Amino acid sequence: MDITLRDLNALDEISISTRHSQYHFRLTDPRLCRGILTGGVLGDVEHDAVLGITDERKDELPAKLEIGGCALFYVAIGEGVSVMTTSHITELAAVAHSENMDRSITMPTT
Repeated sequence: MDITLRDLNALDEISISTRHSQYHFRLTDPRLCRGILTGGVLGDVEHDAVLGITDERKDELPAKLEIGGCALFYVAIGEGVSVMTTSHITELAAVAHSENMDRSITMPTT
């Protein structure tokens, strides 16, 4: 499975599972792949982040996330920005935002 990022809208959520961690990324600006990231080493604390790519096309925004690939995030921490790369993705899910939908997400355990 993969998630094509251009198909997502503001407030849609991406759940990313790796072998040892789970991340949640809620898009606030899909055009710039900007959103709110939690999970992994960040725990439950929300951080502004931009989803990047992990290959040689550094000047492009990512087109999709894929199982087996990695996600790279530029994360605002304090007054600086840190680069965080996940380990290989084992599970992916996208949840579309709906004003009529309960926003809680239950992630499967790995």
